[in-house]
Amino acid sequence: MAQTRQLAAIMFTDIVGYTALMGRDEQKAFDLLNKSRQIQKPIIEQYNGRWIKELGDGVMASFNTASDAVNAAIKIQQACNSCSEFQLRIGIDLGEVVFENNDVFGDGVNTASRIQALAPPGGIWISEGVHHNVSNKNNIVTIFIKTEKLKNVIEPVQIFQVKAEGVTAPVPVFGTENKNLNYKTTKNKRLLFVVVGSITIILAVYFIYNYFQKKNKVPIGNIAAETSDKSIAVLPFVNMSNDKDQEYFSDGLSTELSNLLSKISELKVIGRTSSFSFKGKNEDFRVIGEKLGVAHILGGSVQKDGNQIRVTAQLIRIADGRNLWSDKYDRHLEGIFKLQDEIANAVVKQLKLKLFTTTDTTTSSTNTEAYNLMLQGNYFAEKRDKVNTAKAIDLYLRALAIDSSDHRIWSALAQGLSIQASWGWVNPHEGYEKVHTAATKSIALEENQAEAYRILGDMNMYYEWNWVGAENKFNKALNSEPRNPDLLRSMGSLTRILGRLDESLHWLKKSIDLDPLKPITYFHLGFQQIYANHLEDAIVTYKKILELNPQFPMAHVYLGEVYLLQGKPEMALAEMQQEQMKGKDFGLTLAFTALGKQKEAKAVLSRYLSEFQETDMFLIAEIYAYLGEKNKAFEWLEKAYTGKDVRLPWLKGDPLFKSLESDSGYVTFLKKMNLLTD
Repeated sequence: MAQTRQLAAIMFTDIVGYTALMGRDEQKAFDLLNKSRQIQKPIIEQYNGRWIKELGDGVMASFNTASDAVNAAIKIQQACNSCSEFQLRIGIDLGEVVFENNDVFGDGVNTASRIQALAPPGGIWISEGVHHNVSNKNNIVTIFIKTEKLKNVIEPVQIFQVKAEGVTAPVPVFGTENKNLNYKTTKNKRLLFVVVGSITIILAVYFIYNYFQKKNKVPIGNIAAETSDKSIAVLPFVNMSNDKDQEYFSDGLSTELSNLLSKISELKVIGRTSSFSFKGKNEDFRVIGEKLGVAHILGGSVQKDGNQIRVTAQLIRIADGRNLWSDKYDRHLEGIFKLQDEIANAVVKQLKLKLFTTTDTTTSSTNTEAYNLMLQGNYFAEKRDKVNTAKAIDLYLRALAIDSSDHRIWSALAQGLSIQASWGWVNPHEGYEKVHTAATKSIALEENQAEAYRILGDMNMYYEWNWVGAENKFNKALNSEPRNPDLLRSMGSLTRILGRLDESLHWLKKSIDLDPLKPITYFHLGFQQIYANHLEDAIVTYKKILELNPQFPMAHVYLGEVYLLQGKPEMALAEMQQEQMKGKDFGLTLAFTALGKQKEAKAVLSRYLSEFQETDMFLIAEIYAYLGEKNKAFEWLEKAYTGKDVRLPWLKGDPLFKSLESDSGYVTFLKKMNLLTD
């Protein structure tokens, strides 16, 4: 059986004094054990629990929600107390656990077991996470007991006791002599003073260390992000379905929730690329929150069986790891859009934001079969390679054949077609015509949406070189989604192309703040820094890209270019040689030229021309400009113009074209591109 990971409440029960009774009267002990099981099993099933296993006289069970676990524990204790034959201790914790081969593993299992061992006879002790999930329930009262350092649990755990009618365990009073209470107490004041003193010293050292660490830390590209209380990242929900191919659905739900929450103007929502970079990684939520610069994490799991879906969700506060809210939803696929709104509203309520209402009228009438196909298409589109992009486009077309009234499917199709055209996987002229058709259709169906406007703006910018049209499209999109990181990055690229470098930095900083682990945005930031002659910042940025993705195309090449501009050709060559993509020969030609190795430079350039002269016209023009061969540089610029090379808009301010700037032909060419006005 495959491993599955999900949020669950784990309950441990144990018969008080069972071992001693076994030594005195074995038959009676077995009778009580059977009686205990007869009481517990139906109650656990009644509250949707799962009987995991028996551990001697103890039982371990799991529940989908904390409230189900606590209510089951209350009913079990009430039944045991009414029969007056034996008493149980019960401990409960809530956390992410792994189910495998009818067993369960994880920190929640260990914590629940340790809490149960501390509980008094007849008592129910729970962790802080469980407390926060049940404290607002009318029939459940909890009382704080103590903070305890549990064995094999890294952080101290706050423990609470559940009070309910028929649950007779006394509430312990710590610091008093009470030999009848079966729990650990502080032995004496001297130990208390030692502990408090030690903690004080540790905290002092910690804060001093962090102060100097933060003071000396240089933010990437001079960008320092602040964590706001009203900030959240939606992590990819775990696919709990038996069919692994259903992963597209769990990924899609996470993305849709992120998109919904991003519509709330006062809430900062981290972009998909950064949030999904933690997919499949067993990192602590608090660590993830710190890396993303958010105060809250929304996560959970999805189980899909045909048209039936089960979703569990939890909201974590990063500052203390507290589980602010969790819930389980069983729905038919037809109710998926209402479910998304319910979860978004629950998050909004917990964060004390304005009541959320969906602004997308399409979702209420979307055909669920078409929606399902769109999610599958999105899953493949995110892989960003030729084969999977083609798969995505096919799925979008199938979805539109079922329901052509959903603007989101048209936008997704436009984006897929745009990727094909910009990477040269299809004829660019034919490809961009299809992009325009799909994006325009999306806008006709829904005027107030950003994605199609962004796609048309990118088309204006990279293919049509219509700068005014691009800026108008981006501004329209910003009116709908002012915190869309992809849109902000596009605006940063446009303003850099137009030479408005300070404005470009502003947009790119905002994009990185909302999607801090997305390499492509740092790639554009690196260009901005090169064009602004902030070369040390550019070095830091390109190293950040390689840290996020060591195989990112051309990152080594442009890092090498920065070293060339600094007059460090040996370091440039070392970087160019590490490049794994087709741009390696482009970079090596520049580096060998700077080192005076003309023979090697010509050999590499010849090889590069034979392979990429149909696609890399602009880069070839850069090489000739750097070599000082002006006529050939202009010849290849004209080829780039005729061939609609998407890199041609990078021309203005490119330091590799420094040798052309005094030539009248350069000014003429910039005017032809509408990059220079009289």
